[in-house]
Amino acid sequence: RLQKEWTSPIYTFYEPVPSIKYTGNHHTHVFKCMAKGCQQHVHCYLDKGDVKLTSNMVKHIKSYW
Repeated sequence: RLQKEWTSPIYTFYEPVPSIKYTGNHHTHVFKCMAKGCQQHVHCYLDKGDVKLTSNMVKHIKSYW
């Protein structure tokens, strides 16, 4: 259901279906970077106020330039 709200172009750099993890009492989406040789995973916490922010994803992608 949340994928319909993912309209930022930054999501194109990550695998289309994130894994869902539970860290303590927190639910997270874990996005894996699709860059060749990259093993970076970005965690987006679903139960926090900044659930729709993509700044951590943008910072990782900018590290390639």
